[in-house]
Amino acid sequence: MVPPATLPATLRPRYARGAQTCTVRAASLLRPSEVATIAVTYFTLGISTSVVHTTDGTEPWLVMAAALIVNSATATLAFAAITAGGGGFAAGVAGGWLVSTRFGVLAAAVAPRLWPRRSARAAAAFVAFDPNVALALLEPPDSGTSRRVYVVVAAALVLPWWAGTAVGVLIGEHLGDPGALGVDAVFPALFVAIVRPQLQGRRVVAIALAAAVVAVATVEVLPGGLPVLLAALTALWALLPAADRKPGC
Repeated sequence: MVPPATLPATLRPRYARGAQTCTVRAASLLRPSEVATIAVTYFTLGISTSVVHTTDGTEPWLVMAAALIVNSATATLAFAAITAGGGGFAAGVAGGWLVSTRFGVLAAAVAPRLWPRRSARAAAAFVAFDPNVALALLEPPDSGTSRRVYVVVAAALVLPWWAGTAVGVLIGEHLGDPGALGVDAVFPALFVAIVRPQLQGRRVVAIALAAAVVAVATVEVLPGGLPVLLAALTALWALLPAADRKPGC
């Protein structure tokens, strides 16, 4: 027998209670171990990112302000790369904004599963990141768990990110190169773990492989964040109608 929580909402058992009909509440697919892994990853990312900034000569208060306000590692790293290469402040801000445009796409993707009020959605958009959006979209759309997963994972992202940034600012000078410590590999490993359960079907796998090829091919020649945007364009493939197959072919 298939557990009710694993069925689509339209197929879950429904129980009559007087004149009302109640649907069994679906359990979340999110596990506590996943939340803990995300928290540790973003704590480590906060440390490594702040170390990069402080070793480049960025003032500690500016590093903390960027972590609290900009709230994006790719945006702050793009800003640092442009300004360190001789670009002006405006160019750095524009670069950070450009690589952060994907967050608008993420927010739009998850918006139908969040609260109907625009003010609540606007607040939620501030913490629309790749992991919490991806995990929220894994939940059944009408189960109500998407909102809970979104909020829980957002807290596991943002709070450790802020804390890790503070630690990196305080002790970053004594840590050395974050790449030499291997912490730069933690972030991509997290995303592989998140994306892997969603790779179901040959077409989805093909799109994922195409995105990986685009990202790897452009990561050394484009500013940080842009390879991700280009790789995301491969998702447009999913909008094309699937080729009809004749029986026996």
